[in-house]
Amino acid sequence: MPNLRFAPVVDRGSTPTAAGVDDVPFEPLVRRLRIRRGGPRTPLPLLPVIAIAAGIGIAYVNQTAHVTTDTYQATRLASQQQQLVTQDSQLNAELSRLESSERIIASAQHMGMRPAARWAFVVAAPHGVITSPPVQLTGSDTKSALQQLVGALDGAFAGSGTGR
Repeated sequence: MPNLRFAPVVDRGSTPTAAGVDDVPFEPLVRRLRIRRGGPRTPLPLLPVIAIAAGIGIAYVNQTAHVTTDTYQATRLASQQQQLVTQDSQLNAELSRLESSERIIASAQHMGMRPAARWAFVVAAPHGVITSPPVQLTGSDTKSALQQLVGALDGAFAGSGTGR
C-alpha cells in the first residue's frame, strides 16, 4: 500500500494579497559568494614578473653554489700547498744531511775503506776516436757527393759496406 500524506495546511490569513504586498518583509538582495575550485588564479600580466623574479632567484642560488665550491677548492689547494712546502723543507734537510762529507767518510770507513795516504792522479793521453781516410769530396769525380760521404763514413767506422 502506498504511503500517502496530506499536504500541510496553509493559513489564508498569512498569505499576502494584492492589497498587502507592502506588508511582506523585505530582504535585501545579498550577492551570493561564489567559491572557485582549483585554487587562486594568477592574473596573466603578472606571469612575466614572476618569471623574472624566479630567474633572479635561481641565478643567485647558482652563483652562491659556485662561490662555495670555489672557496672549498681554494682552501683545499692552500692546505695542499702548505703540505708540499713542509715536505720540500724536510727533503732539503735530508739532502743536506746525506751530502755532508762527515757522513760520507763515516760510511766509507764502515764499509772498510780508508783514506789515501797521498793523492794520485791519472794522466790520460789524447787519443783519436775516429780515424778517417783522407777523402776529398769533389764534383769532378763520377760518384755523387752522397756516395762519397757514405764511403767515407763506412771507412771511418771500419764497416764492410754491405748490408746491415
